[in-house]
Amino acid sequence: MRFTAVLAVAFACSGAFASDPGQPLNCSDWVVLDPGITCREIGPCGWEPTAGHVAFPCQDLSGSNVDALGRVVGFERTETVQCEGSRPTNLGLKLFDGVNEHLVALVTARCVAANCADGVVLQGRAVDPANGRVFAVIQQRNFNCDSSPYDQRTLFVFEGFPAVAAVIQTFAPVGGLISFRVPYLPEGMAGADSFDTYWGSLARPIDFTQAHPLACDYPAAAPHVGDYLAVADTVPTPAPGQGVYYVTAATYQGATRYGRKTTAGQLSGRDPAVLPACVP
Repeated sequence: MRFTAVLAVAFACSGAFASDPGQPLNCSDWVVLDPGITCREIGPCGWEPTAGHVAFPCQDLSGSNVDALGRVVGFERTETVQCEGSRPTNLGLKLFDGVNEHLVALVTARCVAANCADGVVLQGRAVDPANGRVFAVIQQRNFNCDSSPYDQRTLFVFEGFPAVAAVIQTFAPVGGLISFRVPYLPEGMAGADSFDTYWGSLARPIDFTQAHPLACDYPAAAPHVGDYLAVADTVPTPAPGQGVYYVTAATYQGATRYGRKTTAGQLSGRDPAVLPACVP
């Protein structure tokens, strides 16, 4: 078991196995073009509860469409697939910085049979810049498929965009990488000159004085907000019943911070003095 300290673990699994023709297009059908971005289905939504899910009113999904870097987040619909009389829609997730447009991820409609296709339609979206997430209500439906008709709305979340303050790490068991995007205010500081990543034994309480350096004083050049940073995970696989954690510290103008702790209901920063020196 592995754990990224302070932050939730995320696994990049989008696109591993595509859904079957005649079934709703889901995260496995989305092609993610930016490293570190992941797609996750939260579940069906609507005014009425669905078995196994809490009712979520799709109509209430609205809000900011600007991320932590001030870029406009949007979904673009195109019609490029022709299945005889059916014209299913493709959908792309895009960013616009006022000058350039950037495609982050897309899902492509597919023909199932003559005049029959699987497609999607965007119903609503909202951006969570603090945590680097984009929520979207997507209608998954087929077009003119009499044999297997479906029409459902699902809440999706795309994660891994630059956050405001937290260093949101991702552990990927395939490829052996610890990665994150440089946040807008790393650990609440005005910037970051470098990062140090540590690992240690997952015990309670976690003793950061016993943390082991994994990667020190990186990247080679000063990082920019939104940069995707990844370091090789060389930590041995823990024995059954044991685990390890990962934590990344940010340093800016001589000050180091690495997350927060709660004591008696009070939130405060962790003491960077307890971290061992990180020597490359």
